[in-house]
Amino acid sequence: MHKLINHPQPAVGLVIGTFAAVPYIHLALESRRLNYPAIPLLVSDDGSPNRDELHALCQRYGADFVSSPRRKKQTLGDISAYIHGLEWALKGELDLVVKMSRRFIPLHNWVPGLQSLAYETQYATYSNQCAHYGYGFRTECIGFHVQSWCDRGALEEMRAFVARNETVFVENYIHNLAREVHKSNCEANREYEKRHPRPAEVDAYGVWRLMADSRTVAKSDILWHDCNLPHEYWETALRYGLSYQPQAFTDPNQGFGLGLI
Repeated sequence: MHKLINHPQPAVGLVIGTFAAVPYIHLALESRRLNYPAIPLLVSDDGSPNRDELHALCQRYGADFVSSPRRKKQTLGDISAYIHGLEWALKGELDLVVKMSRRFIPLHNWVPGLQSLAYETQYATYSNQCAHYGYGFRTECIGFHVQSWCDRGALEEMRAFVARNETVFVENYIHNLAREVHKSNCEANREYEKRHPRPAEVDAYGVWRLMADSRTVAKSDILWHDCNLPHEYWETALRYGLSYQPQAFTDPNQGFGLGLI
């Protein structure tokens, strides 16, 4: 295969993984309405008691919604969001699907940048490193070439992993799956990699500069909990016309304990 992505504007969808976090999801949906309204969106809830409220929000904003019947172990909730997103994107005939964590909220139209990156680099996965924590791969915002991840066994592996009910360090697990998918990279990507070699710890994905090179470095057009405080989410919600109190953003799990990060 010469190219994985043949069109300079591949079809993109977004899945947001969450447990509860209604105010955060509301803010993300409103940002999508204002900044990138054309792309389809799925909210994947890890069986939270707030599923009805989340579903109603999604209906109001024209987004799809799925909720697991019961809450999973923390890392399995993460992986289930990838599974739901890939299955949904495959049915929707999307080229790329992006998974974002519930507190990773872009405040601008990030879609053209990803489309350009995908067309230029021809990778099957898009992420970045975190120099602060020494991670070679990040999962709070990650892009997948849908057909590659479905056809090359990664989706089936994730389904099997969730069925085994094991826990895992998600960044390492998904990076290793990306490496397996990358073994069948296209000719155009092989040519790209010859011109842009990278160390093994940051291999097998296209570097997506939507994220800074560290999880702790703030960007003015992104909200992320490692570098933004709850009051900054609230202030943004206020600017967007959402009528939440400041304390609504202090506990994303809304009193129900640990959930997705």
